[in-house]
Amino acid sequence: MRKAVTGILIGLGAGAAVLAADLLLIRAAGGIGSTPLQRAELITYDWRLAHTARPETARQDIALVEIDEYSLRNLQKFAGRWPWPRVVHSMLVDYLAAAHAKLVAYDIDFAEADTRKGFDFGDSTESGAESDDELVKSVKAAGNVMLLADATFEGTLLDNSVSAIPDAGYHLDRPGIVERRVVFPPFAALAAAGVGLGHNLFILDPDGPIRHTVPFVRSGGRVVPSLGLAAAMRVAGIPAGGVALDGDVLTIGDRIVPLERRRVKTAAGADSYLWALVDFRGPALLDDLKHRPYPSYSFYDLEYSEEQILAGVKPNVDPSVFRGKIVFVGATATGLSDVFETPFAGAKMPGIQVHAAVADDLLSNRFLRQAPGGVRVASVVAGAVAIGVVATLLPAWWASGITLAAFALFGWMATRLFAAGWWLNVSQPVLAGSFALFGGVAYQYFVEGREKRKMKKLFGQYVSKDVYAQLVDNPALARLGGQRREMTVLFSDIRGFTTVSESGQPEAIVQMLNEYFTRMVQVVFHYGGTVDKFVGDMVMALFSAPLDDLQHADHAVQAALDMIAELETLNQRWQAEGRPALDIGIGINTGPMIAGNIGSDQIMSYTVIGDAVNLGSRLESLNKQYGTRIIISDATRARLTGRFELKPLGDVVVKGKTQPVAIFEVVGRMKDEARA
Repeated sequence: MRKAVTGILIGLGAGAAVLAADLLLIRAAGGIGSTPLQRAELITYDWRLAHTARPETARQDIALVEIDEYSLRNLQKFAGRWPWPRVVHSMLVDYLAAAHAKLVAYDIDFAEADTRKGFDFGDSTESGAESDDELVKSVKAAGNVMLLADATFEGTLLDNSVSAIPDAGYHLDRPGIVERRVVFPPFAALAAAGVGLGHNLFILDPDGPIRHTVPFVRSGGRVVPSLGLAAAMRVAGIPAGGVALDGDVLTIGDRIVPLERRRVKTAAGADSYLWALVDFRGPALLDDLKHRPYPSYSFYDLEYSEEQILAGVKPNVDPSVFRGKIVFVGATATGLSDVFETPFAGAKMPGIQVHAAVADDLLSNRFLRQAPGGVRVASVVAGAVAIGVVATLLPAWWASGITLAAFALFGWMATRLFAAGWWLNVSQPVLAGSFALFGGVAYQYFVEGREKRKMKKLFGQYVSKDVYAQLVDNPALARLGGQRREMTVLFSDIRGFTTVSESGQPEAIVQMLNEYFTRMVQVVFHYGGTVDKFVGDMVMALFSAPLDDLQHADHAVQAALDMIAELETLNQRWQAEGRPALDIGIGINTGPMIAGNIGSDQIMSYTVIGDAVNLGSRLESLNKQYGTRIIISDATRARLTGRFELKPLGDVVVKGKTQPVAIFEVVGRMKDEARA
């Protein structure tokens, strides 16, 4: 229980440390940019998006028209270098109008009128005004063209020549809308011909990719939606009056768009705005057309098909493929600087695909949203607490394996939630769990390990493996600080060993002693005893210390009988080898003793002290006087539960005592008492 509580405290500390560290880093940065933890989380975000995006789930009523390198190269001999005359775009608008496209969203900047006096276009010469007029006529005739309002300008205007943004009827005077000094609408005649405007402002994350959209920008009190959002609202029939912003909740018609607030650097210092995650259906435009989320066509191929239609020839691209489609037209050529890094590795994404993804999200009522802050905090704390408990209760390798498995399971769950539209923070719970694992393992090593190392030092060679294992698992059982307890002590001494040692070779004597002690220790361990010490040729053993043993008296007597039997076996071999035989005397006493870790600051050992201990030693020395091998006290006899053959030896007054003590010789086990 204590270890579990420790694990909980370690987990709580780890979770609090991670949450506090991220908060402090955010404050240190003034809330601008991203912290190391946030950058790590964005890496997991990108991985989850890339592995859960399904191009086949993208709306099939969205198509892209690319102004790519192929189009620039093939149209150069007719229309010159980019930017092309507006009459080129008018031909595409006419083609899509004849195809009965539902909506055409044009992601090309037409902010300024073409003031050229004349230019060559094919076999004819036109002025800039005539070219602009062709585009205005085509857009007006089509009646379904959404135009671009450029909101990317960061500089300072030198004059007031920019046309005002028309009031589209949005009533969003709440904070959180991105303020722009100026937004450039198309030149006046073209703006009047289109069905609406959409901005092209993308704010990249500090690490580079675009992961979200800016739903609205505001300039001069006028609000402009993003091009993708404006296109989707037009198709869904949602008027500007159907848009409401209440705090961080954006309502568009019957759809609720989840928003988050973030801070960015601006010319004025810092600003806070609302953004929405883009649930991309697939990666950037790929060479493999089958795996693109939206069907795409080259601008030149459609331009040439329009010329074929005008010439009465069957077009290469049948206009019917655009019937009922939402068509986004924009630059994809790398040199035109309208491509962005995205969470998908390998290629940059053109702006028209980002706009298309935004429109797809709104029309499909499918949005990515961050899990609530409470869920994030709960996952951090709960995960850290669980791992902290595991790390304090289990060995380090098991705890590490379980932690890795938990991380894998959590990652899988977070990925499944991501696929369902929920972004659950992964980096913070994993970091907190790692801290908890480290804390739990460190606790085991430095706190519990210290106690275990202490147990190993004290008892590693003096108790049986079973007893040692229990002490290591629970060092508190030893109660090293000292405790008075009822137990039994056994003293065994070799008789006449001085004479044997003087007559033999030192090496042989040491070998005999080692063999003798090895057998005696095995017997003591067999009955759960503890070898307290060796003093010369004497063995001192404890029963019911350091672990409790309710049958300590029986086990001590049984051990004494087996020690005699083992010695007889040894004597037979030694005599056969021409070595002398040995004999021993054993004294056993039971009573209250003080057990604990006793010694100096440099050297300590676990032992027992008290009158009962001294009496046991005195009883051992009486064997020579009585001609016996095993003498026990009356106190030991009274605690016996087994059947032993005992012979009363009368009462004696031992050295250091004034009261007589009844003593008994242990002759052996009763015939019906089986050897343990």
